[in-house]
Amino acid sequence: MAGISDEAVRAYWKEHREQLRQCETQRSALTNLLIVITAALSALIAQQHFSLYVIPLCIFIMLAGLYGAVAVSKYYERAAYHLSQARALTQDLVELGILGSDQRLVQARADHYRAFPWLHRIRLHSLWVILHVAIMFYGLSLLAVCVANA
Repeated sequence: MAGISDEAVRAYWKEHREQLRQCETQRSALTNLLIVITAALSALIAQQHFSLYVIPLCIFIMLAGLYGAVAVSKYYERAAYHLSQARALTQDLVELGILGSDQRLVQARADHYRAFPWLHRIRLHSLWVILHVAIMFYGLSLLAVCVANA
């Protein structure tokens, strides 16, 4: 780390943390948008009494759910990248003597895992993907109702 100032490392660390937060914000915004679109199209499909004319809307809901699952997976990948970069830079800050040891963090993590013995194992990313896959299957079920109603 010769020649690199601690301010430069901190700035780089901060940039990765901000990028991580941005990925989470974008994931949240996309999910909210797809839920609103799905709700609005569902109301329109019901208003049209599940006729054959709304089959394209059902297909659109299915595709939107699939797109959402892929997009939140990509946001997760980017967030994981920025988190790993920030963690590596944290280690650099420890080695430079700017940060102390991470004993307290390790203890806090162990306490957290004891407090939530099975819940901490559920990956939040999986829940977001499942939500979008559920939207896709909801669109498929609307399509089935429209076809059965014809």
